[in-house]
Amino acid sequence: MKKVLLINSNLEIFPYPVAPLGISLVASSLQNKYEVKVFDFANYSTDSLINLIANYKPDFIGIGLRNIDNVTMRNCKWYLEDINNAIIIPVKNSSNVPIIIGGSGFSIAPKQILEYFNVDYGIIGEAEEIFSQLLQRIENGEGISDLKNVISKNWQSLIKFEQHSKFLKIPHAKIDQFIDFEPYKKRGSYPIQTKRGCTHKCIYCSYPNIEGRKYRLRPVNDIVDEIENVHKRIPDIPFEFVDSTFNSPLKHALNICKEIIRRNLIIKLRTMGVNPGEVTEELISLMKQAGFTQIDCTPDSASELIIKNYRKNFTKNKLINCAQIIQKYNMPTMWFFMLGGPGETEQTILETFDFIDSYIYDEDMVHITEGIRILPNTELYEIAIKEGIISEEMNVINPMFYVSPSIGKSTLTQLLEREVGKRNNVLNSIDTTPSPELMQAAIKYRIESNIEEPMFRSLLRVQKELKQKKE
Repeated sequence: MKKVLLINSNLEIFPYPVAPLGISLVASSLQNKYEVKVFDFANYSTDSLINLIANYKPDFIGIGLRNIDNVTMRNCKWYLEDINNAIIIPVKNSSNVPIIIGGSGFSIAPKQILEYFNVDYGIIGEAEEIFSQLLQRIENGEGISDLKNVISKNWQSLIKFEQHSKFLKIPHAKIDQFIDFEPYKKRGSYPIQTKRGCTHKCIYCSYPNIEGRKYRLRPVNDIVDEIENVHKRIPDIPFEFVDSTFNSPLKHALNICKEIIRRNLIIKLRTMGVNPGEVTEELISLMKQAGFTQIDCTPDSASELIIKNYRKNFTKNKLINCAQIIQKYNMPTMWFFMLGGPGETEQTILETFDFIDSYIYDEDMVHITEGIRILPNTELYEIAIKEGIISEEMNVINPMFYVSPSIGKSTLTQLLEREVGKRNNVLNSIDTTPSPELMQAAIKYRIESNIEEPMFRSLLRVQKELKQKKE
């Protein structure tokens, strides 16, 4: 049986490491046809990788690329150079087998990233089915020109989604069976994907380009089966739904909660990407009953004008209603706003801060992103070209950020420093990693108080106390 080595190239471990879902799904899909190992670079080193290649002697090497950069304008980290030096070059020097790269980060700019890394093949979008097909073609010396979403040094494909069914069939990731999961137990979670695709039209987002513009839903029983199986193996791990928007479509989210409740699973849940446009009392009530201990809510702006400019699926009034429901059920929430988009002014930014003051609890954390990362094949990319902020000749793998000419970077930075500084629970994205001292103080507080609450609430509580002592 041929051997496949899959490498998780994520070097970022702050504020906490993210378990490699995508590459584990690929590993699960290959198990019946190949011998598979997964190397999690987040917890090992280049030397460990070189030794593994020498001992394991893989016939194929796959590399998963999750992010190009940290999407932070004033403290930008560009990951590709570090990944090239720590992983790609050593892999090429240690082995002459075919190298295939893929992942959500790669799929944003596949042609440019393939050229930058100078590897053999790339897979655009999801890889559970196509990876095996590509390996078979390589083994048999056959061409790949008819393989959708595969590119190579000599041949390129356009991404194409063939939607045969509204349901998504993917293997259970079994991440903990492929890697050492211990480092992820401390502050991490076990990721669960309930669907792919997105029907929303946010001007800056790459999800529809990567996953498709229609929803493909995993069967609810299959989702909860996976949760139940993992819970038996790792009883204390919290689960995180990692869809771009968990509650869209709303009925799917409701059914997941109902099935978890029906099975009487005693688990902790959280989710990224709660869309304000589809928040209802029934949803938040069921989420609390199912075991959700915190959610991320992503309105991105609270200005009616900017909400409209972002092509959001909700209004200011709907956002207010969403916040009121979250308050009513005391659902711990991290809120996310992206300021500086098309049409942004000082007035629209102050509207967002007024919303924060009026409708978000002081113990809930607010993340402010300053400027918006410009991604190719998005409406924001076209706007940025039209406004002369970028040109078509610029390489899209280099971090580029949009700030509305109506406010400008300097004014935006000064305004955010002033407004963020007034509020204990609001953080600029450049300051979202807590200091070791603050983290230790928060852990001590949780132990001494015997309290169970989201870590962000403990951090805010301790941070406020420390500020008061200094004053």
